[in-house]
Amino acid sequence: MTLSPPRRTMAPARAAALALLATSALSVITFNPAPAYAQGAVTYDIAAGSLSGVLNQFARQSHVELIYDAPLTQGIASNGLKGSYGAVEGLSRILSGTGLTYRQTGANTFTLERAPAADARTVQLGPVQVEGAAQGAADSAMARPDAVPGIKGYVATRGAGATKTDTPLIEVPASISVVTHDQIVDQDAQSVSQALRYTPGIVAEQRGINEDSLEYLYTRGFQARSFLDGLAIPFSGFNVATRDAYLIDRVESVRGPVSVVYGQTPPGGLVNIVSKQPTTQPLHEVFFETGSYGRARGGFDLGGALNGSGTLSYRLTAVGMTTGTQTAYVRQKRIAVAPAITWKPDDRTSLTVIGNYQKDPEAGAFNYVPAVGTVLPGKVAIPRSLNTGDPGYDRYRKEEESIAYRFEHSFSDALRFRQNFRYLHNSQTIHHVGDGSSYDTTGTALTRIAYNNFGTVDAVTLDNQLSADFATGPLRHKMVVGADFQNTQFDHHLYYSRLDGLNPANLVIAAPVYFQPVPEPNFLLGSSTRERTQQAGIYAQDQVSLGQLTVVGGLRQDWAGTHSLSYKDGSVTDQNSHALTGRIGAVYRITPWLAPYVSFSTSFQPQAGNTDTGAPLKPTKGKQVEAGIKIQPGGGKSFVTLAAYDLRQTNVTVSNSLYTGSVTQTGEVRSRGVEAEAHAWLTARLQLIGSYTHDEVKNTSATANILGKAPAGIPQDMAALWLSWDLPEGTLPGLKLSAGGRYVGGSYGNPTNTFRVPSYTLADLGVQYELGRAVPRLSGVLLGVNVSNLFDRTYVTCTDLTYCTFGQGRQVLASLKYRW
Repeated sequence: MTLSPPRRTMAPARAAALALLATSALSVITFNPAPAYAQGAVTYDIAAGSLSGVLNQFARQSHVELIYDAPLTQGIASNGLKGSYGAVEGLSRILSGTGLTYRQTGANTFTLERAPAADARTVQLGPVQVEGAAQGAADSAMARPDAVPGIKGYVATRGAGATKTDTPLIEVPASISVVTHDQIVDQDAQSVSQALRYTPGIVAEQRGINEDSLEYLYTRGFQARSFLDGLAIPFSGFNVATRDAYLIDRVESVRGPVSVVYGQTPPGGLVNIVSKQPTTQPLHEVFFETGSYGRARGGFDLGGALNGSGTLSYRLTAVGMTTGTQTAYVRQKRIAVAPAITWKPDDRTSLTVIGNYQKDPEAGAFNYVPAVGTVLPGKVAIPRSLNTGDPGYDRYRKEEESIAYRFEHSFSDALRFRQNFRYLHNSQTIHHVGDGSSYDTTGTALTRIAYNNFGTVDAVTLDNQLSADFATGPLRHKMVVGADFQNTQFDHHLYYSRLDGLNPANLVIAAPVYFQPVPEPNFLLGSSTRERTQQAGIYAQDQVSLGQLTVVGGLRQDWAGTHSLSYKDGSVTDQNSHALTGRIGAVYRITPWLAPYVSFSTSFQPQAGNTDTGAPLKPTKGKQVEAGIKIQPGGGKSFVTLAAYDLRQTNVTVSNSLYTGSVTQTGEVRSRGVEAEAHAWLTARLQLIGSYTHDEVKNTSATANILGKAPAGIPQDMAALWLSWDLPEGTLPGLKLSAGGRYVGGSYGNPTNTFRVPSYTLADLGVQYELGRAVPRLSGVLLGVNVSNLFDRTYVTCTDLTYCTFGQGRQVLASLKYRW
């Protein structure tokens, strides 16, 4: 008898290679499919090919065990499997017309055999379970052909963000959220920050309207690192990448330290943005959107096979936008395009190349206001529309281009190699008047200075992974070993004020006068540098299963170096560091849908500079203990996570009194809290997203002025709720109604906690209607209206007394899409 994936002994050469990479020797390894519980419907995109190859792919994706004699499938071709099916129905469709049938011999085990001679052209069908949760999407003409396995509507049950392996989320001992494509569309998110508004543990818009161009995401009290398709996005100065939400498929938030597989990352976690991928199924969409502030936005999303065999497929997505903003005289303009192509010569090999170009000739607001007059009383109240700069001088523009590829090859059904690569170039220019403005002696006008920032980033990132599924006795392993490399060069000049003391004229808040002469700043800041940072790392991780218990453990060694040339004085600084990080966690599935977990993980981040003694600064280190429970009832119709954590970052730099600017590394920041999240199909047509966060962040070791204080801009409590209802056929078919509310608790407005920023609650609405349900000749036409901040609530975010921003007021957007 043969298993699919078939049992086989690893060839000596492959065993030696794996032993070398995993730094452990395994004499005899037998491959087995990983244990799994029966899932609900899974979306398949298995191309036509040999029956054995199709069955092997089906077994891996559905997590069932297939037993059959190898000669049984020899010489038989299969049409593959495309669409969403339960395991029984999917297997039945694959075997239809092959002369084979099956018997279910265990909860997840099926034995294949020849069909009775009298009925050799058919297959005996087992009971087929129709997943009601998918009904709302399945009976819709708007269902997309690029559906992702493990995702139905707002509910995701699988992901690779935490482990770099495609794993059921219920088996990962970490807190993970997935913002699905359906959620992005239904909420009409315009940016990654907006897509994360309903996600726990994430402060998505700490900088208010600036988040449209500067995505400063904070998770569990620390700034999060952003990744694109599993590779780090450089974050250098104000060279912050911002991707239009139309170009992305979904967003993964992995909370807690993840350095073990990603290298230098903050202890709070990461955000992984997943690009739209090529699809072999035809996909065609064009759209236009308009709304508040004269917004005009349009684009297209095309995909499909490029040849009859389906070995070549593509995706071409583009978007353009021009709009005013709530800040006077400030506009946003954007053009972006993302081409992608996949070559898949056989079932075991694929190469995907993805390009990206985005230009923001007007990148929106770079506009701060002081706390006095906004959240604190002042002689005058600052209106939400005030531009503290000067439109005759201010410029904020960005441009980014990148090329990436993902190569995958399966040496067998259980041994796979992946290589991800990307080159990225980013440039930005900021001219601004009024950065960090304060009041003059009258208390009614703002004193201002000019600020110029020019920066470019060039980054090369490479990640090699070898993964294997195998068994050692009763233990089943999913192992990944890898080596990655990053090289980033950041070149930037910063000018502030003038050496002769000439500054722009003060701005009278009640009667601002713009288009005044602005003396060009000529004071070069000492932070102007050309900086090259390199990091190399090797890592190994094993997910070991024994019955209902899964243990995930890993280790990583990193080496990082920075070479910096100061444009201020020509000095050169070289700094090197290394770190060993790790993770250990366990999940126990009490039932197929209930799994408590516990984990311990660490992280590190290199730092530039020296201590009082002249020694190079050590990397900051993070460590976290987390415990929680994951609930996945209804065969994937819902997913609930409850988590409690204690997270600490050490080696934090703190000021010393020896001399101005002197520092030591005695600081510590502690983040302790709980998170709850639910994504669920409450009925066949009603979906829910709910989240709650309680996060207490404090400086537990620091200078006296901030000791015991909370970092600025981090609310202690947040909550969100979103409901979406597809109206049934008997009422108004094709109409979807959505509504949500977001609560963001109060936070301290500066590091010394001398004032607080009030809490706020915002309401959002969404309506979509498929015109083809009422008028058949308009099939494929979708109308949508979304309103964010329905009641036009004015709210402010602050990180210091002179660095506050208004949040986005009410925004109404109407869209028209056509899919065919």
